[in-house]
Amino acid sequence: MTATLIAALVIALACVVAAEPRLLGRRWPPYLLSAGAGIGIAYVVVHLLPEIAIGAEIVRRSTEGRLPYAELHAYLLVLIGIIGTLFLRGLQTGRHGMTPHPRVRIVQPALSALIVGYLLSVRDDTELGPIFLFTLAIGLHVALNAHGLAVKLGSPQGGLVLAAAIAGGYALGMGWSAPPVVIAGLVALLAGGVMTRTIHEILDEESHLVALTVGASLEAALLLGVT
Repeated sequence: MTATLIAALVIALACVVAAEPRLLGRRWPPYLLSAGAGIGIAYVVVHLLPEIAIGAEIVRRSTEGRLPYAELHAYLLVLIGIIGTLFLRGLQTGRHGMTPHPRVRIVQPALSALIVGYLLSVRDDTELGPIFLFTLAIGLHVALNAHGLAVKLGSPQGGLVLAAAIAGGYALGMGWSAPPVVIAGLVALLAGGVMTRTIHEILDEESHLVALTVGASLEAALLLGVT
């Protein structure tokens, strides 16, 4: 628990630092943001998708044949994470015929941060490697969200909200340990949200494909070398 608590504190602190007021108006270099996006995508594909496959088997066993195609429901939650993220972004910008509500900009990152904090709290890893990899990739994703919110909102409030969400998720995990099938569902939702938000940001903003590729390649190599 000590290692995961430190990891949660590191991510929360990174959110606050990334949204530090003196960085506002001075957006981080696009190649740095693209490299961070590549790291997040590689982690989801190389590490989280196999975890979702394990979660799908957990779902199948927990239902004992009562739910048709039970193992596919974990992947359905990935789809929900994808569509939910796109819906919130459409609501934020007024796209797809929706009435714009810019204040919902922070909802999806905050929900992801809450899930990250909770997953850290309930992790049962005995080795530091998986915790470090999770903190590096997903923590970086959350911190980049904090920086993006700070730049777009012109306030460090987003970083403080995400830091609070990490802390809240961790505290929730200390008080309530969900069944494995729920944990599997949260991993699936997180994976869908991370990939969709990252790719959407890349499509919306100037991106550096080389930096994205380098970040993804290094993260994939690290994951394959450690696991």
